[in-house]
Amino acid sequence: MANHIVHNTISIHLSFRLARGWRWLWFTLLGVLLYQFFTLQRPGFGELGLLFKGHFWEYLRQLLGYYFLFELVSVFIFMRLAVRYVRWTGMDKLPLSLNGVLMHQLKFLPYVLGVICVFGPITNGLRYLAVFFPDYTWATYFPEYFFTARMYVNYLLPFLIFGYTILNINLFLDYNDWQHGRFAQLTQGKEGTDRFLKTIEARDEEGETLLAVQEVLWFEVEEKSYRAFTQGKTYHIRKTLAELEAELDPAQFFRVNRAVIINLAFLKNYSFWENDKYILRLTDEKTTFVMQRLRLKELRQRLQQG
Repeated sequence: MANHIVHNTISIHLSFRLARGWRWLWFTLLGVLLYQFFTLQRPGFGELGLLFKGHFWEYLRQLLGYYFLFELVSVFIFMRLAVRYVRWTGMDKLPLSLNGVLMHQLKFLPYVLGVICVFGPITNGLRYLAVFFPDYTWATYFPEYFFTARMYVNYLLPFLIFGYTILNINLFLDYNDWQHGRFAQLTQGKEGTDRFLKTIEARDEEGETLLAVQEVLWFEVEEKSYRAFTQGKTYHIRKTLAELEAELDPAQFFRVNRAVIINLAFLKNYSFWENDKYILRLTDEKTTFVMQRLRLKELRQRLQQG
């Protein structure tokens, strides 16, 4: 998910994901049921009257055939236009502040109030054409199927609830995704370093020990003998340079040549030597290594990253 900084306020990207795919089919049923619920105050319990009288199958046929089928058009138009409205008004970016959230809610209100005038005539016009086919008359069309103030009011409350439910579910989902992404970014550095080698089994004339790799100035191989060098001490180790190169933090350790891996924390400087070769000096003021020019670019990149 993309984050933005605007006047020191974090903004998150909003996807309005519930308007995509086929989820709106379920939202259509939810919207129809909401509408029918708000008709309970009418005589005979409004649109739910058949259900309360025990005519379940007749109610179901009316619910799916008369309402659900045609209100699919309403919700489809509502969802499709909402995606464009959100993008056009800049609602796809939300400043994470109280004022930002309040403005986000207020910006959506004109859309809900206006879009009813778009899908209302279309939905009910199609319903009229289907119900009265092929006997169409003005008397059967007006006022029941004509877009009137009464029809607008019937749609208003259900779609206010429906629209703001969808808006805020999307807001919650996108905020949750942003929080997970932010947490992943905060822990990435720690997780990234934890997977690298921190200690290594080593031995000297006194016995065996666990040596902290950050204390090692360099690792070296000579005649199949692998050693780790610290300030004033040398240890024998079992790991090969190839294994060390794969397990050590590349931001801290760099393979100078086939025989040496140095700890960049102890690199003092480097300079051109001769024949496309560079000399590297460590901070102990006495250790130097020769590196081919081909390795210089990678060394510089490592130092810049560090």
